[in-house]
Amino acid sequence: MTELTAAALGRRVRAARKDRGLTQQELAKECGISRKFIGELEAGKENASLGLTLKVINHLDIDLSAKGQQRHRIDFGAQFADTLAARDYPFALRLLGEYASASITFGRPEMTSAPKIDDAEYLTALAGINRWISRKTGSATPSWAARAKPSSTPIFPAEKLHPVGDRMKDLIRKDTPAELAELNVWIRERDLATV
Repeated sequence: MTELTAAALGRRVRAARKDRGLTQQELAKECGISRKFIGELEAGKENASLGLTLKVINHLDIDLSAKGQQRHRIDFGAQFADTLAARDYPFALRLLGEYASASITFGRPEMTSAPKIDDAEYLTALAGINRWISRKTGSATPSWAARAKPSSTPIFPAEKLHPVGDRMKDLIRKDTPAELAELNVWIRERDLATV
């Protein structure tokens, strides 16, 4: 049986909320709790209140059995498309790590086809992450990721949030997996997987 982690539960809560077409604020209001709590729960915060968490799980009718885990798979391609269209770069950056962790847990890259996103930098980053996941899990690289070409300019996804200084870029480069570096994408390995 797969172990249920705070991060995995957070992903399932987010997916169930989005399946119902609710914003975090709407779900919070329906449950009688704060939007901040919903955000922290979806982010996988380890010290979330058990009582409030159960309130959300019951409200969304989330099945915590192994069968329920299969039913609530996240469509990461759609998540990236929605998040980038909304220009929610803090969440998009966190979603890169969540996608990598979920794929490693799953045992192979979950995005077998290229996501329909307009952001070429994120598409290249996702291709590199899929190559990295394939190596880590010993699985085949999706063909779209295998065909990806290196970016002509360095891609530091964190720069969508704030400027990254030269010293920090050097640190990031030192800890970037080869599969991403080959595409001129720079993300620290520790930011990719928490499993």
